[in-house]
Amino acid sequence: MQRIEASKLLQLLLDQEQAPNIKVILSDNSIFKKIIEEKLAKEVQGSVPSFSGKTAIPDFVEYTASGTLFFAQQKSIVLLPDKLTAKQWDEEKIHLQRLPKKLDTSAYFLANMSYKNIIKLNDFQLWGMVYQCYEPNDLELYKTLEVLLNRYPTFQKLNKSEQSALLQVAIETYSSDLIACDLHFSLMDKTGLKFSEAMAGNPEVNAFHVVDAIAKGDLYLIELRMSQCEACGQEPTSILMAVVYFLKQVASVLRYYEETKNLKTSFEKAFIPYPAQARIQKAIQVLTKEKLFHFFIVAAKLEMSLRGQKNGHKILATEFIAWLS
Repeated sequence: MQRIEASKLLQLLLDQEQAPNIKVILSDNSIFKKIIEEKLAKEVQGSVPSFSGKTAIPDFVEYTASGTLFFAQQKSIVLLPDKLTAKQWDEEKIHLQRLPKKLDTSAYFLANMSYKNIIKLNDFQLWGMVYQCYEPNDLELYKTLEVLLNRYPTFQKLNKSEQSALLQVAIETYSSDLIACDLHFSLMDKTGLKFSEAMAGNPEVNAFHVVDAIAKGDLYLIELRMSQCEACGQEPTSILMAVVYFLKQVASVLRYYEETKNLKTSFEKAFIPYPAQARIQKAIQVLTKEKLFHFFIVAAKLEMSLRGQKNGHKILATEFIAWLS
């Protein structure tokens, strides 16, 4: 089993295959399923063969066995059940042994991370590789979004600085929601809209503006921006995640600044791209280590309290204001 970073796995899925194989992907992030489905939709004639549920593997094996007799075999997707015991997996492996050693075409097996405890290194060694991919950290998130961005012709024309600015805004807006970012990039590519214009609802106000208000320490502006985000239909949890990501950047810069006493060096060590530095510099003048520490203590509890709340925007605005006061 190979542990792989999200950006490298995405690039691997987007690259042309050298030979038919099976790729088994263990991840809790559905971006990989989206990428595979879109890729196969372009390559496969007609609908993409897909197998899911408890009979996914037997159905796939049956498909591969009958393909050469009655129809041209297509690349396919196999969605493993959410839960499977080690004993059940041993039974599934009996079906896998019916596969020919040399495949006629490729297949993608998708499963959640719980399978890392039952799938062994040699279970698929005859046909391909098992990839284990965790959620990306802050640095890896930037690289992953960079791969997604460059899927689209519009953004391939941008220089590194322009791409960096766009990626930073995407992260501040959607945090680590890779599918939301990819959908946004796709809309921009199809329509020619700018990032802010492609936002749902009022294109002028989003989580990015709430982050900016917090960086300024403007309590009245925070309340206004939260109200405007509510009118746009933006979920309070998405806003909170964007704020969490931004404050993690601020905390990282502050940590390096204590060591170096040099702000430019601190930005470099924290891997903060130039477009985000001015906002972080403003936030440093407002936020103390104690305030950041207090925020991260209550953030998880706050996120839980927002779930299912009809007045989540007001609750979040109140919490932000109380925290900064």
